[in-house]
Amino acid sequence: MILQIAQRKKWDPERMKAATEAMRNKEMGSYRASRVYNVPQTTLEHNVQDWQKSSSETVKTKLGRRQVLPCEAESYLVEHCLLMEIKFFGLIMVEFMRLAYQLAVRNRIKNQFCKRNGKTGGKWLKNFLRRRPQISVRSPEGLSLSRVRDFTPEPVARFF
Repeated sequence: MILQIAQRKKWDPERMKAATEAMRNKEMGSYRASRVYNVPQTTLEHNVQDWQKSSSETVKTKLGRRQVLPCEAESYLVEHCLLMEIKFFGLIMVEFMRLAYQLAVRNRIKNQFCKRNGKTGGKWLKNFLRRRPQISVRSPEGLSLSRVRDFTPEPVARFF
């Protein structure tokens, strides 16, 4: 018994673009265009149905779910986390998930986050960390105020 692995998005983008244009110009149907340009017929039909996007935009679409937060909002979250880390105030995962939920709610971004708990889900966090490798999940360590105050350039220079 031979198992076949799913071949997803293995077609040539230029051929898909040409096939989409041929169908939109009514030069040929979906079956013939898929055979001539060697692209999947159902994918070609989906690309042709999306009239708002140009053929080059439909070819560039990514597989899977769309991001909940736009890239600008995610960049803001990353900057905020790094700033909190610089100020010796690390965020735990639950606080970060709540912060992302509040950002989505305040900016009226459509989301499927849990309203009852007021935080994002674990899958969202895992995918976010995969997209943003500069953030790593660690348990923040408590730091006394005197250690923070003494860890400035002047006392460190005096020590050495």
